[in-house]
Amino acid sequence: MANYDILTAEEILLAGLQIVCAAKRIYGVKGDPLGSTTNAQRFKDHYGASHVVIEIIWTDLQMTNVPEGLTPPRNHSIHSFLESLHFLYRYKREAEREGTFDKSRKTLRKQCWHYLQRIQSLKTAKIACPQFHAEDVWIMTVDGTHCKINEPSHPAFSQDKDYFSHKHKNSGLCYELGIDLFRSNLIWMNGPFKAGQNDNGIFSKAGGLKEVLKSIGKKALGDKGHTGHPDECSTFNAFDDPQVKSLKSRAQMRHEQFNGMLKEFSSLDNCFRHGEAKFKICFEAICVICQCRMENGEPLFELLAGINYGDNVVEESSSEEEEEE
Repeated sequence: MANYDILTAEEILLAGLQIVCAAKRIYGVKGDPLGSTTNAQRFKDHYGASHVVIEIIWTDLQMTNVPEGLTPPRNHSIHSFLESLHFLYRYKREAEREGTFDKSRKTLRKQCWHYLQRIQSLKTAKIACPQFHAEDVWIMTVDGTHCKINEPSHPAFSQDKDYFSHKHKNSGLCYELGIDLFRSNLIWMNGPFKAGQNDNGIFSKAGGLKEVLKSIGKKALGDKGHTGHPDECSTFNAFDDPQVKSLKSRAQMRHEQFNGMLKEFSSLDNCFRHGEAKFKICFEAICVICQCRMENGEPLFELLAGINYGDNVVEESSSEEEEEE
């Protein structure tokens, strides 16, 4: 283990707090400072995930089978790693980060993209379409997620209409995301695309989700922006019975719950200012982090909970029941 720098969740919690909090603040809480909910929340408020989730990602970067994600031993630095996560979550400008972390802008920039590219590379291990039961018809929800960016330069006009996002009334980029209907998993990610493209066009692209669903004989649930593909995507229908309407509505809300998790990160919620290539790195790194969050204590709500099926009502299952199953 000499080449690894494996840390416990508590060690990462302390390291993260020491970067952004004075000692009197850390140890001023009642009881065990490393066991307090106050310090745990302080950590999450700066780095975008709990110290337990960050410990898992930190270990993955050293143990992963994904060559692009593997971090060489000489580059192990928990402080630089946490500062990179802080950039994703709080999205401070370089002048602010320079003052907070007492490092040169060049050093912060180099370390930040080093770690974010490696977190992004974990997507091949974390985000994949699983095997489904033969009787499954709908397997995922699909939706496009828009993020604002600085206005790209155009050779003739002050604005480029291809980037215009109707959701934000601003230049933007879009990702197509697919969420497993019955598990808290992101199973499809495609992008980025210029936000001027509509969801239907992205869904229908060669090699895109429509072709994937057709090849495996399954369907997605989408909003009205995905009409016209009845064999690959079901949308809201006036002739649906109440149970199906409820199912589709809850599926869409569940997808929005994941989108909300992404937008907790200021780099996606605010106007992104680092260009399209780096937007891809940040977006996909955040998806990896959110996937780890869902796997470790922050699952999406259960789709079928509360929906009536005849005389039966599906209830939210507890973690203990899931373990027994």
